[in-house]
Amino acid sequence: SSVAAWSDDGLHFILKDKFTFEKHFLTTKYASFIKQLNNYGFTKINSKLEESGQIVLRGEEHFKHINFRRGQRDLCKDVRRAKALPRKPAEQDEYSRENKRLKSDNNRLIVENSRQADEIKRLAEELKQMKETNRN
Repeated sequence: SSVAAWSDDGLHFILKDKFTFEKHFLTTKYASFIKQLNNYGFTKINSKLEESGQIVLRGEEHFKHINFRRGQRDLCKDVRRAKALPRKPAEQDEYSRENKRLKSDNNRLIVENSRQADEIKRLAEELKQMKETNRN
C-alpha cells in the first residue's frame, strides 16, 4: 500500500500512513509538516468529505489546495506561503507595553544579580577573615 496518493478525482491528496510518512520522508515531526501545509494554504478536508457522504478510512488525512491538482503542475507556482496578517494597532500597543515592562524587569534583575554577586564576594571575604581569626 502507498503512503500517499491522489484522490480519485485528482483534486486533493491523501496521506494514508502518517507513521511511515514521518519515518521515511520527513526530517521533522509530522505535526510540523501539517503546520507547513496550513502555512501554504492547504486545508484538511476529512470532515467535509464525510459530511458529503464520502468514505474516509481510519488513519487517512485528506488535504486540498486550489492550486495543487493531479496532472496540473503549472498550478504549483501559485502555492505560496501565506503572509502573516498585520497586527491590529491595539495589539501592537499591548506588545509594545509588555516588551517595555520585560526590558525594565530584565534591567532590574541584572542590577540585583550584580548586587548579590558583590554581597557574596563580601561575605566570602568576611568568612575567610573569621576563619583566620579563629585559627589564631
